[in-house]
Amino acid sequence: MSSNHQYSYKFKDFRLDVAERRLLRDETSVPLMPKMFDVLAMLVERGGHLVEKEELLRAVWEDAFVEESNVARVVHSLRKILGESSADKFIETVPKKGYRFVAEVEKVNAGAEPATRDFFAPRRDERINYILQTGDDLIRKGELPEKSEGAEDVVSPARAARGNSGYLAALAIAALLATGALVYKFLPAAKPSGSPPPNKSIAVLPVKPLQNQNGDSLYELGIAESLILKLSAGKHLTVRPLSATRKYLELEQNPTDAGREQQVDYVLSSNYQIANGVIRVTAQLINTENGTVEEIFKSEEDSANVFSMQDAIADDIGEALLARFGAGKGKSNARRGTSNEEAYRLYLQAAFIFDQWNKTEIGKAIGFLERAVELDPDYAAAHTMLAYAYRYFSHKDLAPREQQFKANQAIGKALALDPESPDARAVLGLLKFSYENDFAGAEKEFRQAVALDPDAPMPRALYAYFLMSRGRFDEAIAENKKAMEIDPASYAHQITYGMILYYAHRFREAEAHYRKLLDRDRNFAYAYFWMWLLADLQGDEARAFDWFMQHQTQIKAAPEVVQAYQAAYRRTGWKGILRENIERDEKRLVTDDYAGLYYEIACFSARLGDREKALANLDKAYRASSSSILFIKVDPYLDSLHGDPRFETLADRIQTN
Repeated sequence: MSSNHQYSYKFKDFRLDVAERRLLRDETSVPLMPKMFDVLAMLVERGGHLVEKEELLRAVWEDAFVEESNVARVVHSLRKILGESSADKFIETVPKKGYRFVAEVEKVNAGAEPATRDFFAPRRDERINYILQTGDDLIRKGELPEKSEGAEDVVSPARAARGNSGYLAALAIAALLATGALVYKFLPAAKPSGSPPPNKSIAVLPVKPLQNQNGDSLYELGIAESLILKLSAGKHLTVRPLSATRKYLELEQNPTDAGREQQVDYVLSSNYQIANGVIRVTAQLINTENGTVEEIFKSEEDSANVFSMQDAIADDIGEALLARFGAGKGKSNARRGTSNEEAYRLYLQAAFIFDQWNKTEIGKAIGFLERAVELDPDYAAAHTMLAYAYRYFSHKDLAPREQQFKANQAIGKALALDPESPDARAVLGLLKFSYENDFAGAEKEFRQAVALDPDAPMPRALYAYFLMSRGRFDEAIAENKKAMEIDPASYAHQITYGMILYYAHRFREAEAHYRKLLDRDRNFAYAYFWMWLLADLQGDEARAFDWFMQHQTQIKAAPEVVQAYQAAYRRTGWKGILRENIERDEKRLVTDDYAGLYYEIACFSARLGDREKALANLDKAYRASSSSILFIKVDPYLDSLHGDPRFETLADRIQTN
């Protein structure tokens, strides 16, 4: 984006130095991601004037195809960083238009830009130039926050010991002797003095490309996963799994905020750049408590072989981090489960979609996974994720029996390839539970999955889901809390926790929980769904209608659908909404072979007091193999049917099959 680079700007306690790409608060550096800085600079430079969303998208994201929600997320993060409150405003939202910077701004001449240090120009080649950088140029360009006082640039012992790195290290040492300047400080492999005590925690964020470079999940997620696996073998060090941090791939979020959301002591935030066949990674170790960069780690590798490159970078940076934490040695290589780079890329892309909890994109994820197992039929992890996807998300495209067949086929292949996979065992438990009503067999698989890896989040989460359906709510909460401890920012785990409270008839607690989720993300549509259910069950029909209409807005319901619901509510109140839902579900059944619609009709009918219609549709849901029928005994919407012999007979049939 273009900026007026000769000025800096003062507002309240802050100074925005556009030339140096730095934000200071009382002369203390405030770390900002590149897009955050660009958006803030544009708003501040146009202080007091409207900047439209489209203008921000064009200027900051240039030719990249992104949605308006990216701007909203960046502005939301900026407000948090600036400490905005209702009494202390910085950025005003102009509905449907854009944003206006409303704090008083003073323009100050920034003066000349300082010269860049250059020890060997023009004789050194590009690789030597990179080795001799201290990170100052990246800080100046805004790609890295300012280092905190005492932060060190670290080249790992593993890097210094390999091949051409000895040559590069020798040149670097020669430079130090010739100039008298300390460019790098090489650390021994032993634990440094003054390193923090054991039992620390860290989140490794996806590795972001520098500006004007297209991203690639093989680098962004693949390098992060290799680092996570390397660090996970360390002693007294808790490392968040990739499933916990994958979601930050497309979020322009301050790394410190991400670390706090993950509830860790440290966050590793990295950038990469590829030039002339070489990939260069610069990683910052950020203290989550105070937001300071404690150390900077760098690695440079040949990018020709992606997997070798990932492992080498993990060795470089991972070993240095383990030494810094006194955590011992890490694993030598990542366990990817495939040697096919394209299959691995497709798997990472599918996993990222799952983490977004956006069911409208799951069809795309299934396509990625199907292509991955075509490329590598022995890719066990891809088969596992495919089975999970078929079970949960493809009901609109597959008949129930075909869905079941494909899911069972995929999990059978996964376990034949890797019988000790905790995720595969957990998905098998899910299929036994939901397709076969084999509750004993399912619980056996869930328990085995947890035993294989107590720190794997998926087995804990699926076991909690199973326990919830069985009415074992305290056990379900215990398992789900363990999943949340492993992955505290997961929407899936948070949603499951609210569901457990809902099915346990702890409505006020469930509502409070979903309100917290909405405080965190007002656009999380799934939370609105549960909020209108909970308001209805607590007898507040006006509030239920309000939440229901907000949910329609979030899911972008067609105008004619919204108008039909509004007309129904005007005619007969909340009962009109339930009847309208039933009518729409019955129309969908004509073209959509989705067993879950029978269960939904049964719930709304029971709520309206239409016992016969409710029981008839529950029977249809059972015969059509709806997975929702497994919640028949605990679903609050079916409470009015309890005690009816036909209901109890059906419930017993489900339990004993």
